[in-house]
Parts: sequence; C-alpha cells; structure tokens
Amino acid sequence: MPSEPVSERFADSRNAYMPRHLAGQQTQSIKRVAVLLPFNSTDPGTQRLTKAFYNSIQMALFEIGARDVVLMPRDTSSNDPRETARVAEDVIRDGAIAVIGPLFAQQVAPVASEAADVRAPVFAFSTDQAAAGQGAYLVSLTPRTEVERIVDWAVSQGVNRFAMLGPNDTYGRTVETALREEAAERGALVVAAEFYDPKDSSPQEPARRVAMVVKAENTANPGKVAVLIPEGGVQLRSVAPLLPYLGNLDLREIKFLGTGRWNDPEAWREPALRGGAFPAPDPATLGDFERRYKAIFGEDAPRVASFGYDAGALVATLAANDRLDAAMVQRSQGWGGVNGLFRFLPDGSVERGLVVRQIIDANSEPRIVSPALKEFGPGS
Repeated sequence: MPSEPVSERFADSRNAYMPRHLAGQQTQSIKRVAVLLPFNSTDPGTQRLTKAFYNSIQMALFEIGARDVVLMPRDTSSNDPRETARVAEDVIRDGAIAVIGPLFAQQVAPVASEAADVRAPVFAFSTDQAAAGQGAYLVSLTPRTEVERIVDWAVSQGVNRFAMLGPNDTYGRTVETALREEAAERGALVVAAEFYDPKDSSPQEPARRVAMVVKAENTANPGKVAVLIPEGGVQLRSVAPLLPYLGNLDLREIKFLGTGRWNDPEAWREPALRGGAFPAPDPATLGDFERRYKAIFGEDAPRVASFGYDAGALVATLAANDRLDAAMVQRSQGWGGVNGLFRFLPDGSVERGLVVRQIIDANSEPRIVSPALKEFGPGS
C-alpha cells in the first residue's frame, strides 16, 4: 500500500540545518527530521538525558547509513505549551517530515497538533500513556507495558493474587491502575495496594498492612500470591526488607515482582529480593548497544538512551523509503530495535517484547526465566 503524499505546505522553506557532507546534494532529496529536546535545560539530570538521546539518534543515523536524512535540533526547555507549539510550528515550516521528541508528557499534544497539519508522525519519549495519540507515538518503555509482561508471567507460574507496595506518586498510581486491569483480564485478584511517601525510606505502616495480607493469603492459598514493588535504587533496598521483617514472613513465602526500575545492579544485591522477577529488554541486544555507545562517546549511556537509537533508526528507515504513513508505522509485525521487538498501536501506545529476569544472588546477573517474543502474533 503506497503512502499518502506528504502535504506541500511549507515545501519551499529551506531553513533546516545542512551538514557539510550533504551540501552538494539536491535539496529535494533531503529528508528533514526535527529533534525536539530540552537542549537548554539548566537541570543536570535533564541535560544528561538530552545529550544521551541526541547522541543515540545521531549514532543510529550513522550506523544505518542514512545519508539523505538531516536532523533539525530545537530546544523545548520551556514549560509553556504555547512556546512548545511555536517551536513545533517552526520545524514543520522548515520542512520536517517527522519529529523525534519531545521528552515531557505535557509537550506531546502541542507538538502532535502542529505535526498533524502535514501528517508528520511524532515519536515522543514520554512514558505517560495519556500523552499518546493524534499522530504521536510513545517510544519509551511505559509502566503499563512492564506491568502487563510481569503479570502475564506471574500468572503462568500459578499466581492468582497480587499485592502492591509502591510510592504515592504518578508512577506508583499508574502502576496500580495497570496492575488491577491486567490482573482482572487474567481472572486474578489484587488483594492489597498500599502507598507510601516517596521520601519515607522506612514506610513501616503501609508495609505492615501489606505483609499481614500476604501472610493471610499465603495461609489460605499457598504459593498463589505475589507482591509488586514498583520502586528502584536505594529506596527499593530500603522498602523490600520491611515485608518479611514486619510480617514475620520467611523470604521463601514471598514472591516479589518488580518493574523496569529493578533493572539495576544495585537492586540485585539486596538479599530480600532474591528470587524476585522483573521485566526488561533483552540484555544481550541492549548490552551491545551500550558497548557501541561507550566506544563512540567515551561514556556510559543512560539506560533510556537506547530509545533514542530506536527512534532514530526507525525514522531514518521509513524516511528513506518514503513510508512515514500511519499504516507503515503501525505495521502488525512491528520493528526490531536495540530494546527488542516493538510495535505501535493505533492509539499511539507501544507494545514491546520483553524478557523476564529473576534475581539469583548478589554476585550473579539475573537469569532470563522467560524469553522475549520473537514475533507478534495476529491481533496479539
């Protein structure tokens, strides 16, 4: 099915950056791709992510040999949606046929609205599912995707009751909603969900309540209950041991589950998490990307940088074939990336083929107990 012709609106604009090695080419053959990121942010963490995303996008274009694609980097540091819309309008006026970015959820809709005028797809890095749609696709790994994978695996292991102990913030609430929906789809129950102040390193009362429910469920339904802790870093290592301690539970009685925040060697050293499982991209393909990134840029890549690579590679591939239409972006067989198999759904959300890893001990890499999908089945 051929793609629809791209709108000729702003077709005469030639204000895009032109790299020296392309200066002699006919401008008609150049595909312009906007990269909207907070390049001028004063926050160190945001600066690091922005640099890594842009490095990864450039790396993807170089490695696949996209010599007819030029990037138009534009700053989206402003929190004003009107300013974000103005930046998006400018890049469309300058001939962008696709947009990579923005980073934050509240910026996605203004960008998508402007890009829709020329049917330019937007590949955003937000993890907020509500930001997707109207031509905007979420490239990053979303909490719902992670929860779907780990719940599906747990149910396959005989679990039919879930409890959750998580931070009282947007992420924790999003995970809880996903947990309830995914459990219900599989005929399982959520028997407890408790939240704690993200700044409280020892939330004993919420942990005690969850521990009491788990103890009762384990007595009535041995081996059928699992506890999801959507936490990471030092906080995860502080929260997890509370459950066996406060509930007087043997660690062998608790099936701990995590999200992608567990994909961190610091977490794997926590004795209470031994035997716990979490979803993640295949470490083999992701590790290969991380080694190449370090060889090129001389520093470790933040884990999310790999999504910049996937976005850059996909956009460059589709642009080279003049197939940036929705039908191709959403093709049912999906796409292969450094994070594994993925495909975009009509609502802009992303479906990913993730592995499930299980923590063995403090000195070993978590083992893969469930491999990633090799292909998406029809309607899966």
